[in-house]
Amino acid sequence: MSAIPFNLDFYFDENLREVPLSKAEMMKGIEFLKKQIPIFQNDKNEVAKIYGLMGVYLRIVKELEESKKYLRLAIQTYESTSNDNSLFVNELRLAHTYQWQKDFYTSNQMFKKLMEEAEICDERRGILDFVYQHYAKNLFDQENYDLAISYFHKALNLRIQKGQKDLIESTEYAIHICKGKL
Repeated sequence: MSAIPFNLDFYFDENLREVPLSKAEMMKGIEFLKKQIPIFQNDKNEVAKIYGLMGVYLRIVKELEESKKYLRLAIQTYESTSNDNSLFVNELRLAHTYQWQKDFYTSNQMFKKLMEEAEICDERRGILDFVYQHYAKNLFDQENYDLAISYFHKALNLRIQKGQKDLIESTEYAIHICKGKL
């Protein structure tokens, strides 16, 4: 798939939510992705990747039902392939959308299942920091700040080991915002 010719950049606000730099550009990017699906119809992994990206960007622009629709399509498509890591990532994305809908019953169940899997499965351990980070944001939205901070610290420790500066800074920012809520 060619590069998306629209600005899909975002920043994190004081509620630890992604906010598009340009909602109009992100909407155009989503439409661009939608038009790519027929081009890749014979490549299930590529179509599932497009669905997953659409699900993420739809969540960011607060089209939450559409986000769930495309993330479910990504999950269904990956279930028919042997791409378990991408299936896992899209389940994590779907849990995040449920969180934004304040369906914490569903998001809590999904995040806990994903955490258990990432903690015991060697193939998922490389993204355990993302699972902890997103679960912490889920707890933050539920105003469970103490527990959120503990999971942000778990994510931070893993990210320090990885040495990824942007991810470390993102987690440090989240901890700072969370401590400000206490």
